[in-house]
Amino acid sequence: MQNPLYTPAQQAIEDRAMALLRRPEMERVRMIVSMLFRNAVAWPSREQMDRFDTMIDEYLFHHAMRAANGDANHPVAARFMVPAHHWFGRDVPGSRWGGDSPDFVYRTIPIAHGGQYEIHGTTASGRPHSVNYSLMGDNTASPVTQAILDSLDMELAPDGSFTITVDGNPSEGRTNHIQTKPGADFIMVRDALGDWMTESPNALEVVRLNPDGAAKSEDAMAAHLAKIALDGVYYTAYCFVSGSGQAPNTVRPPLSSGAFGGMPSQWGSKGNIDLAEGEAIVVRSNAAGATFRNLVLTDPFHISIEYWNRTSSLNMVQMAPDEDGDYTYVIAHEDPGIHNWLDTCGVKRCLFGQRWQAFDRSAKHDDPWMTAKLVKVDDLEKELPDGVRWIDTAGR
Repeated sequence: MQNPLYTPAQQAIEDRAMALLRRPEMERVRMIVSMLFRNAVAWPSREQMDRFDTMIDEYLFHHAMRAANGDANHPVAARFMVPAHHWFGRDVPGSRWGGDSPDFVYRTIPIAHGGQYEIHGTTASGRPHSVNYSLMGDNTASPVTQAILDSLDMELAPDGSFTITVDGNPSEGRTNHIQTKPGADFIMVRDALGDWMTESPNALEVVRLNPDGAAKSEDAMAAHLAKIALDGVYYTAYCFVSGSGQAPNTVRPPLSSGAFGGMPSQWGSKGNIDLAEGEAIVVRSNAAGATFRNLVLTDPFHISIEYWNRTSSLNMVQMAPDEDGDYTYVIAHEDPGIHNWLDTCGVKRCLFGQRWQAFDRSAKHDDPWMTAKLVKVDDLEKELPDGVRWIDTAGR
């Protein structure tokens, strides 16, 4: 099967983003962005400032990707929010930001109010998975979701193909429709994948039906990059503090993610993790009828940590339920021997997040809940509820 992300359009956007960051004026942008972030985080994150420069690299490439794919007259679906990687025969910088999920494939599609668009898609893995199409306003300092289309509410053809219409008119019977509003800037696409071995993101192609003007110049993209990179510092710093600002080793009750720029249809919870040697946190939660769930540890700069090698994240396919149907997880520096271990990967201070989404429309469900308790590793076994799934080294 061909990788639906490995496209000439994706390569072109990445090359354009790297070219934008090589422009001389971006040196000053980097200097200002670094100064602003350092002033906010140097002391609270003093134990992990060795990760600071990587965060700045990824932050700038994240915004370069958004600027490079910012031409609403010539839209494509371009993936970003991934670690540094090698493909198309060259090294591509990382672009993670704001508590990225290892289980999401994030893509942007630039649009403009007044434009008329069609998004043509195919469920590449042969069956539908949870996908959200969020219409985002042009406000980097405080992301605003203007509309959302959930794949659970969409109509698919028998072969898994679909078309989404995007314009300024009401749906008028169009199920797969997003109505734009003044200030609309782009559509954020989030494919949520559970089984990494068999599932694949949807293949997407975008066409503007009423093109209006020539291609956006590199100068205009560079100016846009400088603006959103500077404007975005404050919201991004809020993302850090919204986790680390609460008491250590506690988690917040789950709430809708829409209040702070996330998906309104998603519930989420955050925690501030600061474990000493010999300590662990026992976390319990329910499924709440969500067909997609995941838990992720990030560093103090809200960037995912080494999930490609270690279990610093778990989704609903990877995690194991307790005998009572709820879930118990242990956050610890060392493997405690239970199936649902979140590995800190040696990062002393972490941010913790859980997502619940794609709730079963056909049945009532309880609201998501979560509890957390700091314990000594030596006391872990007696602190765990009955029916927790254990695992040996070979199983891990």
